[in-house]
Amino acid sequence: MRHRIFLSAMAALLSTALFLTPILAEAGLTSMRGPLFSNTDEARTRAEDQNAALLAPVSFSEAMDYYQRAEATFKRAGSVDSIRRYLTRAEAQYNKSAEAAAVAALAFDAMIQARNDALSSEASSYAVDDWDEGESNFSEATRRLERSSIKYAQRYADKAETAYRAGELAAIKANYLNETKDLIQQAEKLRAERYAPMSLNNARILLDTAETALNTDRYDTDRPRSLAVDAKHNARHAIYVSRLEQRIRDRGTNLESVLLEWEASIGRLGDALDKPVYFDNGETAAIDELLVSLDSIKKTEGSLTQALSDREQQLAALNEQVTKMQELLGGGNQTIEELEVLLAQQARHLEQQARHRERFATVDSLFESNQATVLRQGDTVIIRMIGLNFDSGAAQLKQEHLPILDILEQAISEFPESQVVVEGHTDAFGSDQQNLALSQARADSVVKYLLISLPISPLNLNSTGYGESRPVANNETPEGRKRNRRIDVIIQPTWATRLPLAQLQLPDVPLSPAR
Repeated sequence: MRHRIFLSAMAALLSTALFLTPILAEAGLTSMRGPLFSNTDEARTRAEDQNAALLAPVSFSEAMDYYQRAEATFKRAGSVDSIRRYLTRAEAQYNKSAEAAAVAALAFDAMIQARNDALSSEASSYAVDDWDEGESNFSEATRRLERSSIKYAQRYADKAETAYRAGELAAIKANYLNETKDLIQQAEKLRAERYAPMSLNNARILLDTAETALNTDRYDTDRPRSLAVDAKHNARHAIYVSRLEQRIRDRGTNLESVLLEWEASIGRLGDALDKPVYFDNGETAAIDELLVSLDSIKKTEGSLTQALSDREQQLAALNEQVTKMQELLGGGNQTIEELEVLLAQQARHLEQQARHRERFATVDSLFESNQATVLRQGDTVIIRMIGLNFDSGAAQLKQEHLPILDILEQAISEFPESQVVVEGHTDAFGSDQQNLALSQARADSVVKYLLISLPISPLNLNSTGYGESRPVANNETPEGRKRNRRIDVIIQPTWATRLPLAQLQLPDVPLSPAR
């Protein structure tokens, strides 16, 4: 009996030992890996940071081969000397690939940029042949450079850059133009040439213009994209009109039914505005009435927003005053005098604000709605000169600008002792650099005129160009782009800038009109 118990115990111990042996061995290997691989791992990280797999594929591939051999030998608990030998060779190749990649990054800067641009435009999906050609030449260029064949490396780099640029342009066109081309073909099949010739012709012209713009400057995609969107809508409109015309011809509907459907849709907008809409004289008069209602709502919203801002500012000022009073009440004999000074300062500030609001109301009444919109944020006054329109690409003031500039002079004169900044803005068409320079030139033109016409110090009148960076409307519509091509005149009283509570930052988003 004892003999059987002893044998069972020995069998259990042997089984446990067999089970733990690989676990303990693996734990031992894991603890050894760090000291063995650390230097090589660091060299590999440096190479990967230099993007060596792409820019130095030969030496990086050799390094990875040695590294994988070292890992395989390590996992099967092979000779430590063999592991070290493989790691030494891998480390040397990683270092070599990192150096080669750094050289390639400088030598092939144009090719690499072209590849990045092609990637951004999804050329690998939309221009597969050009992309594959670029990749093939890219790989050959980097391999030749690693072998010190600089002349041939540059030849392949030039070929790669050309292929990438072709692929990039093809991909951009595919993204922006292909859908519109398909819609135009669909319209043509529906005989839009006969039923909707104006919409179809507009779509074709806009599409051609967009493609020409892309061929001229592929990096200014704002205008081509907008043209392509307009072309797409014209093509869809041609499809709609063609189908509608066919329905009428097939007696599936008639003109009166179509008009009643449209009028019912417009009437829904009137219902939302609580405004009855009638179409006795067609749609123009009805829509004009709706626009009047919308304008009234916008003005009311602007007034409420400004009133709320004024209340918040007044509340903050009162809270600050209460805090100061509480501090002074614990201060001793001079408390009463200091309280009197504080109250006098607050009274002067409130008086200045009241006078400021009166001046604002005066300026607000100077401009017609098509000349400027007068806005206010706290004590800052913004005059948005929507009627001051420059010729495309030009910054020169014209004779027709003089009437609105005369009114602007009166407006600025209402705020003596103020800092005035004239801001220039553009729409999104054109390059960022060109738009920035153009907006600055337009702001400078207005400042030069005002310096001649107004008794104001150049120290108190400045200009700033923001280019296309601060839109107040949608750049996808002609009306929105027109609103974005603007001059804003910012007036801030100097007394306001000295008060902490009045230090306001003008936002980039549109402000609501105060009237």
